[in-house]
Amino acid sequence: MRRPILALTMLLLFSAAFPFAGPAGKYSGTWTGAGGRGDFRIALAPAAAAGEWTAEVSFTLSGQDVKCKTAYVKLDGNKLEVAYDFNLGDFKARSTIVGKIDGGTLEGDYSTKGEDGSSVDAGTWKATLDK
Repeated sequence: MRRPILALTMLLLFSAAFPFAGPAGKYSGTWTGAGGRGDFRIALAPAAAAGEWTAEVSFTLSGQDVKCKTAYVKLDGNKLEVAYDFNLGDFKARSTIVGKIDGGTLEGDYSTKGEDGSSVDAGTWKATLDK
């Protein structure tokens, strides 16, 4: 009887000391769409408020690194949605990625709209957890 209680106690202590981080981490990969292809990076982290997440996103376009400002992050089980804004000179746009989380891999589709709401680009993306 003592061993199961000891094992359960150790498991609970370990779980409290090392909570499940979910998909937290830095991921690197690529995007491919009508506008070409390039590198894609996303870092996911739990926010201070329980159940909320933050994301830092950047990508390359024609070899140029494009930094983004995250508008929102939605995480529901293995489903991920992130919207982020960026500027290319005077052109302002918002991309939204929708995808799934499978272990250390994130992948899905994206769509990009201009500031006026017009469709600019769409395609796919895939990223794996950096080691």
